[in-house]
Amino acid sequence: MSRYKKIMLITGIMQKEILTNIQKIDPRIDKPLLSKIVNDICLPTKSTLESICKTLRCDVLDIYDQQEINLLPNKIDLTVADVKVNAEHNNKNVSNKSNIYNLTVEIDRNTAQRVFSKSALKKLGFSNKTDFVRYAVNELVKKLDEIEQKEKIDTKSTHQKKIDIGIVTK
Repeated sequence: MSRYKKIMLITGIMQKEILTNIQKIDPRIDKPLLSKIVNDICLPTKSTLESICKTLRCDVLDIYDQQEINLLPNKIDLTVADVKVNAEHNNKNVSNKSNIYNLTVEIDRNTAQRVFSKSALKKLGFSNKTDFVRYAVNELVKKLDEIEQKEKIDTKSTHQKKIDIGIVTK
């Protein structure tokens, strides 16, 4: 059974609903083509896949392995330290589409499968990958705020020292 069908059974969403949503994006997609996609005969386009994932409320990697959707040859094997980021638009907590940021990250496959499995995420206190990424970004925001606050204090202190020694006049 294809991963599509498993997800469709779990969510209770049928091909007809998926097709309706896809056709809003690409009216060229018809029932036979969607059937070929669902039965792993062909791959969808990026916009079609995004629509499918949105309808099924799942991640692309819930349906395909990274190798299945990355058709470009691998130039090098990536390690966790070699994280590559491709930024676009998507943040489900933000309703304003102009303020959306979609983050795609490539990391070592074995590490990703271990850390991002549903059971591992649950052990770590996250319901899904998106929640983890949002948490990590929020922690970085806090750290950046602290650094910028310290820089602001240091700048004021330096300016005051210049006033004290007469380099800057009041």
